[in-house]
Amino acid sequence: MKKILITGSNGFLGSHLVDFLVLDENNHIFALDRPNSNFFNLKAYTNGKTKIPKSMKKKFCGSKIKIPSNRENLIFIECDIKNTILLDKIIQEIKPHYIFHFAAQPYVIKSWEDPIGTFEINVIGTINIFEPLKKHEINSRVIVACSATEFGTTAYIGRPLKESDPLLAVHPYGISKIATELMARQYYLNFKIEAVNLRFFNLTGPRRVNDVTSDFIRNVARIEVGLKEPEFEVGNLAPYRDFLDVRDAINAIWLAATKGKPGETYHICAGTKTQIRELLNIALSFSSKDIKVIENAPKKMRKTDEDILIGDNSKIKNELGWEVVHDLKTTLKEMFDYWVNYYKANPE
Repeated sequence: MKKILITGSNGFLGSHLVDFLVLDENNHIFALDRPNSNFFNLKAYTNGKTKIPKSMKKKFCGSKIKIPSNRENLIFIECDIKNTILLDKIIQEIKPHYIFHFAAQPYVIKSWEDPIGTFEINVIGTINIFEPLKKHEINSRVIVACSATEFGTTAYIGRPLKESDPLLAVHPYGISKIATELMARQYYLNFKIEAVNLRFFNLTGPRRVNDVTSDFIRNVARIEVGLKEPEFEVGNLAPYRDFLDVRDAINAIWLAATKGKPGETYHICAGTKTQIRELLNIALSFSSKDIKVIENAPKKMRKTDEDILIGDNSKIKNELGWEVVHDLKTTLKEMFDYWVNYYKANPE
């Protein structure tokens, strides 16, 4: 039996990893997230409940933080990643074989609004994962979610970015992820804790919210089912990004966990560039409505924005045998169908 701890389990990436891992009955999954989290992404395991009443919560490590699921090999644990003492108890109790550390404050704009909070979650939160392993000499492999935004102005070198390229982030979020990545590497170098860093570019797929792909797709879906007037605002459409289906990312994550080299960083990306304007045009093509788009809306603009962020995925392909399977347009259509069905069933 493999004991697996996932932080940020209710998030987009974490919830898809739960879906993948729960299928193997040999995996005993401890899905950790903040207290009173919204279980929208994982409601299939809570019998449709998105908010968990206190009566369902059981004691674990001396606190009522355990939430049973409808799968024997999955339980949910409530714990803020900043709660050093409780997290220490949880990790010491579980002694996980694998930790997938996906909990983070992931938004660029919010990182400018609250840089201190961003660093407390992303950097101190990461230390809170590694310290119990060091303190209690627990033999775990830690898979750490990093970000392509760490590159910042390095993107101007004009080619797909390699793992070895300089990290010159242009906002607090990117800087916090540089610190996260370097911290994980140091725990490996100094204390031999097996850490593998995964530098994600733009992931997308069903259930995605709060990014450019879901923003476009959800607006178009709401318009299509008659919940919104045929008009919406967008930000800067000129940049190019590297979009990857989350299901391809999950396969890469598991390969890195089981075959990746400790202390190394791997790029998780498609290795192709798509302009944000093209992304918008694809989303609009799914609708039968004539939709007006207002470009460069002030509230949609970032203070700083990398013009091009494209990754080189040759390292994970060559070393671990990973391949990209899903086509972006097909993924976007699946997202559109997902949200159309959701809005039909849940009209606002």
